[in-house]
Amino acid sequence: MRLALDEGLEAATVEAISAAADISPRTFFNYFATKEEALVLGPIWQPEELVDLLASRPADEPVFLSMQQVMRELAERMRPVFADMQPFMELRARHPELAARARAADESKIMETIIGAVGSRPGVVSGMHARMLVIASFGAAMSAIHESLEGGGSVQDLLDEAFTLLENGL
Repeated sequence: MRLALDEGLEAATVEAISAAADISPRTFFNYFATKEEALVLGPIWQPEELVDLLASRPADEPVFLSMQQVMRELAERMRPVFADMQPFMELRARHPELAARARAADESKIMETIIGAVGSRPGVVSGMHARMLVIASFGAAMSAIHESLEGGGSVQDLLDEAFTLLENGL
């Protein structure tokens, strides 16, 4: 990451990345198919994790509360990862083609898996309802994480604040 930021994406060859990481190019290819793949932050969670967290909530719990509790768990795990993401974000800002590559990693399949799980919860009245719950919940979690990183404060308290704002119609 540092090589690509300091010397440019073109200088970050597989050989240069391997040398900087003190590994052989052969070892590099055990983990990554291309240099771009190595420079793109992979998913920090899997959709199955969220589906499992949602399934572990009481079946009769209101879905809004279920999503709040699931996001509490996810946000707590994601905050330290986001704290270390600055180099990835800087590289993506300089090279938007890397951001496009990251988004292309089955983003729609991931969202549809989560929306399907939310849609099967009691009280969800339509596909639009499920989609809005998922998108709003992730927005609340991301906002809480960023606020926590920028201004301090508990990610849990900020997430509760975000969900209260959502519940009150912003």
